[in-house]
Amino acid sequence: MTKASEKIVDVLIEAGIEYVFGMPGGGTVPIWDALYGKEDKIKCILVRHEQAAACMADAYGRLTGKPAVLMGQGPFIASNGAFGILEGDLYGSPMLVITDTSDGGFSQHGNYQSGTGEYGSYDLVGIMRSMSKFTSYAVTPEEAVHGVQLAIKHAITGRSGPACVVMRNAAAAGELDAKRAPRIYSTEGYLRKTFSSALNEDVQKAGRLLLEAKSPVIIAGSGIHASKAYEELITLAELLGIPVTTNYRGKSAFPEVNNLSLGMMGTFGQKVANEFLAQADLILIVGCRLSSSDIMYENPKLIDPSRQKIVQIDIEPRNIGWVVPVELSLVGDLKVVLPQIINALKGRTAGKQSQAKGRLEAVIKAKKASGFCEAPELESDLCPVLPQRIVKEIEKAVDDKTLITLDAGNNRLWMSHFFKSKTAGSILAPGGIAGMGWGPAAALAVKLLFPERPVLSVVGDGGFAMVSHVLSTAMQYRLPVVFAIMNNSALGMVRDGQKGKSVASEFIETDFAQLARAYQCNGFKVIRPEEISTKIKQGFKESIPTVIDIETNQNESYLKIANA
Repeated sequence: MTKASEKIVDVLIEAGIEYVFGMPGGGTVPIWDALYGKEDKIKCILVRHEQAAACMADAYGRLTGKPAVLMGQGPFIASNGAFGILEGDLYGSPMLVITDTSDGGFSQHGNYQSGTGEYGSYDLVGIMRSMSKFTSYAVTPEEAVHGVQLAIKHAITGRSGPACVVMRNAAAAGELDAKRAPRIYSTEGYLRKTFSSALNEDVQKAGRLLLEAKSPVIIAGSGIHASKAYEELITLAELLGIPVTTNYRGKSAFPEVNNLSLGMMGTFGQKVANEFLAQADLILIVGCRLSSSDIMYENPKLIDPSRQKIVQIDIEPRNIGWVVPVELSLVGDLKVVLPQIINALKGRTAGKQSQAKGRLEAVIKAKKASGFCEAPELESDLCPVLPQRIVKEIEKAVDDKTLITLDAGNNRLWMSHFFKSKTAGSILAPGGIAGMGWGPAAALAVKLLFPERPVLSVVGDGGFAMVSHVLSTAMQYRLPVVFAIMNNSALGMVRDGQKGKSVASEFIETDFAQLARAYQCNGFKVIRPEEISTKIKQGFKESIPTVIDIETNQNESYLKIANA
């Protein structure tokens, strides 16, 4: 008879799942054992901490649109792994979580490490349901296998997200019985994914509103990343000369070197982006829910549906009109809906070429006048190095093939404000729970997927210290990621907000270059700004990970780039 653990691995392979991230333990051990000898079909990545595994699975899902597996023992997946699961749930990343109740010993008697939910234990199923879009609880081998099939289906259906299977120990280790329900069928039939389109009448109305608008603006969010609708967005924008801004989560959805790009909007965005939004008569929102900082905490001078027409496209209908009411909603996948709108506009743009050209010229002029992504500090030679200058040096060091992960904290504010993305989809940033320590682990998954491309993790010292063990994983799997650490020995965002009255926001000085060398990685301590780009370029040529610890000025506050 076939063991459930063996069949689960067969299901993963049938579904085309390529990676399992995690740590063996508890009732998941039989599944890990069943993966032995299957390395040509599905690869196992052992981490030092479940948080890193979850972040890697999250990044993999964002980049591919397919779920990777996060697998490990129940209490630690639910606690340590929760970091990346929550990020994936709020961001919308497909992920398959497989874990156990660790219920060995006395059943229902408060078992050691048990998550069955009875008295004396914790409710693992309840925890997982609170942070995933689907959770199955398997008590038989058949339920374990079928639960994995359904979890994969739910992870990729509609708006993507983490889906979980919690198994009793006996379910994962037991043998399948063809006479018991649920019956086990081929996995393929559960994975018939369709790409939804918008109603034709709504598409036609959207086209008409865009043609009638005098000053339209497009807001692009992370939905563009999820659907990989980069070319479609560029085509639509250039067809009518519509300027494009992104929210933070949508950074690089529209390349900021494109003349129609307004850069990032909102509290920490570009002044020109906010000015164009404020003057817009029509705002087309594509794949963006709008957060509080995106819309400057509901500032009506930025977006006001009483004086502006709002058209919103999203794969999740509940996201439409969630933050601001809309004139028109289009529900569907952007990879399908944007071409629908483009096709609806064809043949109707006669006489609009001069208008499109005029809009483009107006954007170029306004960006030049406002100092788009510019500031005197970008050229500063001060030591310790100003964070703005670090961004400038990073921009000099990378090319259009480089993939960059950001992290929580000031580093992402400086990067998202000043760094001009060269290609679409080149920047990944934490935007679900947006926690510290996401970026370095995510960079490992990026490098696994794109070994031929340079991968740069930009992170603060606070975030890197939380997950410095990723260097061990990077060495083990030969992932030559470059980690650029903005090291100001502080929780910069907290310290800046305290305005000179620092409480629990400053660290001892830490030499991360020396730490890197202890892991047998390259480690460089950088003091002068002109060294930064040279070291990054050098790191991209290496065959092992490289840490560049940049002594960063503590006195430069992120509040300098905040819009009132």
